[in-house]
Amino acid sequence: MERVPLGGSGIEVTRLCLGAWNMGGQKGWGPESEEVAVSLIHHVLDSGCSFIDTARGYGRGKSEEIVGKGVKGRRDQVVIATKMLQCPPEDVGPNIEASLKCLGTDYVDLYICHWPVPSLPLDPFFEEMVRQREAGNIRAIGVSNFNRKQMETAARYGVVSLQPPFSILWRVADDVVDFCRGNGVAVTPYSPLAQGLLTGRYTRESAKSPGGPRESNVLFSEDVLPDSLKVAAEVDRIADEMGCTSAQVALAWVLQTPGITCALVGASRPSQWDENAGALDLTLSDDDYRTLDDAGKAVWTRFDPEDALWGWKPT
Repeated sequence: MERVPLGGSGIEVTRLCLGAWNMGGQKGWGPESEEVAVSLIHHVLDSGCSFIDTARGYGRGKSEEIVGKGVKGRRDQVVIATKMLQCPPEDVGPNIEASLKCLGTDYVDLYICHWPVPSLPLDPFFEEMVRQREAGNIRAIGVSNFNRKQMETAARYGVVSLQPPFSILWRVADDVVDFCRGNGVAVTPYSPLAQGLLTGRYTRESAKSPGGPRESNVLFSEDVLPDSLKVAAEVDRIADEMGCTSAQVALAWVLQTPGITCALVGASRPSQWDENAGALDLTLSDDDYRTLDDAGKAVWTRFDPEDALWGWKPT
């Protein structure tokens, strides 16, 4: 797989990253067992992927533990990203220590602020993150779900990446993307398939009770779902014309968007990962890209840029 710079960190990552949220042990979502999850990680690494993303909050460390088992013996081949919610500075070190223990490593390549907490000041948090970087516990600092003002603060502390939700259906505010591009910050989006809405798997009836975390995704809400599925139908149509899968079209659209460094995708089985990886060999025509861009904006513009994909954010 092609490798690209992760902002100004000096780290290179593949253009697809395995997202390990679904390895947190939530029933009915993700690999059917820990053994299957570890085997899947081995398959992903064998495919050439070098980037895996997890978080403290995914099963209270369970996902980190599985990732640690999956990369055991191959640590030097993998860029590991994990995350924690913004917290008081005195809690940063213990959170990182817990991640290191779960992952079975003595450093994390990219440690991400999972969500900013508006009731807490950002500067003390990042000052402690910088200390952790200088101590060698982390190689680089990233953020997730930050707006433009928060990015301006983060950039003063050498943050190298932003992880926002981004897909044909859900965008990032233009001023945030412009800031990242102008300041050498990598954009590594999550949920590029809109949690399966853009894979061709859902009908109007099946999407009404999607299960798991999708239940809180606003794109599945009763008033938005019909329009989301209209966009999904456009993705299906283009996939049929190109002789590929809907997931590959949706991922190719994200990867062809200017300013996007790589995309995080989850998988429950090797065949699903292989299908997603096929997007790396796909190029959409300018007309198809614009068609999907316009279709998705019809959904995205129904929301305020500060809205959260999950209908929730920390206060």
